[in-house]
Amino acid sequence: MTAPPVPSARPGTRLAWRKLQRSTRVAIIAALAATVFYQLFLLNPAYRGPTWLWVAMLAAEGLTALHLIGTWWTILAHDDQPEPVDVVVWRNRLRAGADVPSIDVFVTAYGEDPALVRDTVLAARDMDLPHRTFLLDDGDSDALQQVAREAGIGYLRRPGGAHAKAGNVNAGLARTDGEFVVIFDADHVPERTFLLSILPHFQDPDVAFVQSPQSYTNNVNLVATGSGEAQRIFYELVCPGKNHFNAAFCVGTNVMFRRAALDGIGGIWTGSNSEDIWTSIELHKDGWKSIYVPQVLARGLAPEDVPSYLKQQMRWASGGFEVLLRGRLLKRGSGLTIDQRLQYLFCGTHYLLSLAMLTFMLFPSLYLLFALSPIRADGFAWATHYLPFQAAVLLVTWLQSGGFKLSAIVASIGATPVHLRALVGVLLGRPAKWKATNAGGDDARSLWAVMPLVALLLLNATAIVVGVLVMADPAPTWLSVGWASMIVLILGRMIIESVTGGRIRRRFTTPAVSEVGTRRPVTRELPAPPRIALESGSEPQPVPATA
Repeated sequence: MTAPPVPSARPGTRLAWRKLQRSTRVAIIAALAATVFYQLFLLNPAYRGPTWLWVAMLAAEGLTALHLIGTWWTILAHDDQPEPVDVVVWRNRLRAGADVPSIDVFVTAYGEDPALVRDTVLAARDMDLPHRTFLLDDGDSDALQQVAREAGIGYLRRPGGAHAKAGNVNAGLARTDGEFVVIFDADHVPERTFLLSILPHFQDPDVAFVQSPQSYTNNVNLVATGSGEAQRIFYELVCPGKNHFNAAFCVGTNVMFRRAALDGIGGIWTGSNSEDIWTSIELHKDGWKSIYVPQVLARGLAPEDVPSYLKQQMRWASGGFEVLLRGRLLKRGSGLTIDQRLQYLFCGTHYLLSLAMLTFMLFPSLYLLFALSPIRADGFAWATHYLPFQAAVLLVTWLQSGGFKLSAIVASIGATPVHLRALVGVLLGRPAKWKATNAGGDDARSLWAVMPLVALLLLNATAIVVGVLVMADPAPTWLSVGWASMIVLILGRMIIESVTGGRIRRRFTTPAVSEVGTRRPVTRELPAPPRIALESGSEPQPVPATA
């Protein structure tokens, strides 16, 4: 997998939020009214079909409406306040050469391509402000050890690999002593100004961590583009609102922590492979604040094939369901505010929407094959209630996100079975295994990875044929055929993407990071740098104090 390109200097490319327009606020109010109008229609006993189907539809539509309302409420909370004066003052002092607190920068690696890791560690090393950079290698790679040696940065390897990424970071924390700690995934290349942009926000002594967005640059096929679009919408629309409620959470990369805050909760959370959000919850419970900075300060890579994408979604969904089902977010005396509890709950309901999506994908087949419908109403009555609701939802998304790509819809629906597997795994106490998204060795072409989608496609295709041949009632039959046909097209596109491995439209070529800038690393004197054993039984080596 190629490294992300050097960030563009085009104006506006670093912003990760959109100003909430007055038209969008009006559209959200209209969407809320349309949602209530549609829900009242579903609840009307006069239109009720078979009870079990009707209850299933109420649950699916109710969950969808609940999550939409929560999302809109979060978006509306973003008030686009300027940075506090103290933040600006400290940044200006840093630019003028003021003393910088000690900073340790961790680049976590586990099986990624050494060339990709090299670009990241060089960019991390060359960031403005004095700091020390460490490559935390959890894959026992001699090639990565050589990358660190050539870059002149610290290299830390630990035996065992317990607790995956969380254990890797905690091992790094135990061997370093910086007042602040920055974490980058191996495929997220930071800008030179990352530290200068983030550090001043710690002027508030109650701030535990500051998170910046993830931004994907490799829009080379459907999976990468769809995944990147979903991330863009999350970081542009949702995260600024979460910040308003002091509920911005760590996403595992592009983040800076105050070490004292991590020490207070025993380090990065190790009870889950979704260590980032659980660490955030523990810090918020402990009374710490978090800040989301809506600037793209690092560029990463999205998964470029379906198996990698589904593994990523499996891990993320498992974390969301763990928070929803085991986070005890509604327990009194947890230390979380009501707003924080709701925001963390929405993380779980996001993935729970896949249960509603599966329900919707089964409805047309149930009617075409068995003449079963959750709602007994003529087409006009249904359309006058449903279409305004759906149109309002699409309008809000279009206005606020500046449009949306079909690839994001295909990728989202294609992940439905994986999200449900994650839900079952959490219910049975079988957490998803951790694997780096961009680690090498994955088979990019796989039919097995999308077999549930194949089953759904065949079900709907069969229902279309049967429905057209029988044609008991033309109006609802053609409506169901249209619905099923759309499902077949979406699922078929995802299946083709998985079987072919995803057609790569173009590849980025990136000059080596060390060749982009002309400045050499900034160095600072540190007391007695720690000595780190590269392997069990090997001779400890000093870590160079370089930035």
